[in-house]
Amino acid sequence: MTWNDIADFPNVVARKSIQCYRQLGKSGKPARHGDHKAEWTVLACVLQVYAKGQDDYAIQVVSLGTGLKCLPYSKLCKQGQLVHDSHAETIARRGFLSYVMDQIGKPDGPFRATGEGRVILRPGYTFHMYISQSPCGDASMTGIAETQTAESLAAFQAGSKRKSTFDIAHLTNNIYANKKRKTNLPQEAFQRGRYGFDDLGVLRTKPGRLDSEPTLCMSCSDKLARWNALGIQSAVLSDILEKPIYLESIVIGDLFDQPSLERALYGRMQNLELPAPYALHRPKIYHTTESFEASKPVLELKYATVIPSGTAILWISGASKSEVLVHGRKQGAPKGKPTNSKTRSSIAKLALFQKFLECVPLCRPLTEQDKEMTYYEWKQRATAYQQAKTCLLDQCFSQWVQTPKEFEEFTA
Repeated sequence: MTWNDIADFPNVVARKSIQCYRQLGKSGKPARHGDHKAEWTVLACVLQVYAKGQDDYAIQVVSLGTGLKCLPYSKLCKQGQLVHDSHAETIARRGFLSYVMDQIGKPDGPFRATGEGRVILRPGYTFHMYISQSPCGDASMTGIAETQTAESLAAFQAGSKRKSTFDIAHLTNNIYANKKRKTNLPQEAFQRGRYGFDDLGVLRTKPGRLDSEPTLCMSCSDKLARWNALGIQSAVLSDILEKPIYLESIVIGDLFDQPSLERALYGRMQNLELPAPYALHRPKIYHTTESFEASKPVLELKYATVIPSGTAILWISGASKSEVLVHGRKQGAPKGKPTNSKTRSSIAKLALFQKFLECVPLCRPLTEQDKEMTYYEWKQRATAYQQAKTCLLDQCFSQWVQTPKEFEEFTA
């Protein structure tokens, strides 16, 4: 059998994800403020399915994320100490990277060695994602336009009327197309999150009111689309994985709109040509009727005022408890003090990079020169991944806002 044969699969995936969330402690979960006001969030999980034989399968949540926030450009960190994007999908995916590294070298794990310094996913294992609502950006434009209240629209438009005092040159200068073209040509502009509901299929940075400081972070719709082209394993992990890892299905709760999701997550890349082993992946997209208790629509039925939660939660399979993030680092980190190993999240770039360097010797010897390479250099070392990424940006996503190199030139 395959995962496709599992009865009521989308709802099973959703129930497993919501159940995993419920089993976590209260820390970091959206708060209730009396009888009239409540905080909401988005839940996302990566699930591993192992189908052994007829009616013999195992489904487990391997990483869980909640969150709605990301850091503005002025708060980004050049040493890899902060999690820049704390949206649920990104948290879950970064947790997945940590899970993969935990599994490499385990004799009964989902990966086996190829004998050539790399590992490959064993037959029967697949990965899937649950998201409690349609990802921000292109996938949810139609759903938001249809459900947005007059008050919500008025609040957003009030923000657009206020003069933005933020310099966005650093964003337009880092759009892929602008970095490639000659300086005398007009620059491409980037599209802010919830602006222009009629513009479908376009890349967007993370949502935010137009008078708020912009962020480098691309929308979750755009990130999921990119993962459907390049895999969810990251450039760095591509160096030790024989093949990219693609999501086989994505299960969505609120704001579900099948045509929008298909367009956003793979349809707008339909003519993309990639070098092997990369290829445009079209995961099955499912709706679930299982409701997540901390979602906006559920809470709006009970509370007069519903506001976004400022915290994010990370949980990875095997961890005794969850990790709570605020402003890109662990909750409770003293304000104004530099981030250190105690206050740094386990999924910050630096933390994942250090874990990766501990993981490499399980596949092949690590040289002294390897240890001195920067995070950026390791990313560039994954040449097949970088070639595929260039194809994606050239052919489909030339408006992608790229992370400047100086934010990745740190060593472990």
